[in-house]
Amino acid sequence: MPQTGHIVPGHKGKTILVSVFDSNMVRNILRTNVFSALVLDSAVARIVLLVHPLKLKEYTAEFGSDKVIVEPYPSGLPSRGELITWFLMRHTIQTKNVRAKIDELYITGGGGRGARLVKYLSALCVFYASKLWFIKEIIRRLTIVAHNAHTFAGILESHAPDLVFLPTIFATNDIRLLKACVRRGIPTIGMVKSWDNLLGKDPLLLWPDRLVVHNHIVAGHAMRMHGYPESRIFVSGIPQMDVYADPAYPLSREELFASLGLDPRKRLIVYAAVGILISYHEVNVIRTIADIVAEHEVPDDVQLLVRLHPAYPSDEEKLQGMLLVVSRPGKVGAEHNPLRFDFEFHERETRELAATLAHADVIMQSGSTIAIDAACFDTPIISIGFDGDGFKEVWERSAKRLLEKDHFQAIIETSGTWTVFSHDELVEALNAYLTDPTRDREGRARIVSEQCYLLDGNAGKRIGEYILATLNETPR
Repeated sequence: MPQTGHIVPGHKGKTILVSVFDSNMVRNILRTNVFSALVLDSAVARIVLLVHPLKLKEYTAEFGSDKVIVEPYPSGLPSRGELITWFLMRHTIQTKNVRAKIDELYITGGGGRGARLVKYLSALCVFYASKLWFIKEIIRRLTIVAHNAHTFAGILESHAPDLVFLPTIFATNDIRLLKACVRRGIPTIGMVKSWDNLLGKDPLLLWPDRLVVHNHIVAGHAMRMHGYPESRIFVSGIPQMDVYADPAYPLSREELFASLGLDPRKRLIVYAAVGILISYHEVNVIRTIADIVAEHEVPDDVQLLVRLHPAYPSDEEKLQGMLLVVSRPGKVGAEHNPLRFDFEFHERETRELAATLAHADVIMQSGSTIAIDAACFDTPIISIGFDGDGFKEVWERSAKRLLEKDHFQAIIETSGTWTVFSHDELVEALNAYLTDPTRDREGRARIVSEQCYLLDGNAGKRIGEYILATLNETPR
């Protein structure tokens, strides 16, 4: 079985280097007990954080100290070879997620028709050819060769880390850094960022020495699909959800409703948007829900909140005039990235998210991780698998395809969410949950136990202690 126990460190005076891929990792690692466990351990001499150059000043002010050094990632965009081989390698993963993504390439991919066709045919050929193990191995080796390990030579020589922790292991710089560590014999711990990564984003191109995963489902993906050794996997729980274990953490209902301009006399239904880059007709879905409220197909004491995705665009201007309240969570430096990929969640934003989940009467979504978050608060969950009233889209652009992804099927199998494929089914589900919020409670509890492993507030601490214990095993 993968390791799941409580590990006590006992090392002295070593250096840990942490690769901070994006603002999600700041929220999930640096603003949780993972980071505090490392900082507070008196035997750790230095922690080196590698961050995006545009975030250097901001993160230095927040996390920098005599003990914590914040460094920018070395400059250098992915080379053509890195991009091409990584594109091919990702399509060797034998899952429905990848096969569906290939079908989307021709219809929704960038570039002209000819370019989309080339990408589609290339990905399709790789997907089927890589069922033969030697084809996949050839592509893997080519991808490793293409990635430039020299990018991180200066940083590793300068800081001489005893251990490198990579909270994500699928971006170009992750592979470059991991390759550089392998060459130098530096011990590494990798972490699977989210529940869907091993199913379509991360082929575990290079193996870190140890691997942290959120739950036993993801551990199974690593072992069965990617051949990673069970003995080197540590199951932790989800550190950013630790705060959900504290009933006092969410903002009060009064604080939340006042901050969002909601009517305290009414019940709350929430649609959690994933953005039009993923759900192409999401505005039409939102309009359908707003019409259901406006036409009194649900009780009159119900109001609709649309919680936009913190990073992805949602055509907000098209929501004007609908009977709803719109919230765009997360702070963002617009000068950095107009698509909001540099959004930040500090404590206020996280408490507001927790409050939204805790005080909502129903959460609606289409294949989003918010389903797991909502289950932590035993809030009824509706999964929407149609594109709104009066609209029928091809499968490759439909909301239905999001519910058929491998990782989301695990949610549906729990019976903890009500899946709907039409206006009438959505109305039925809303009214049923508003009448009896205890419906499907056992299924929601199963979502928590399967996806969160343990919702005890200690996932971050477990990860931190596992890193420290591994560091203790490394020679100086």
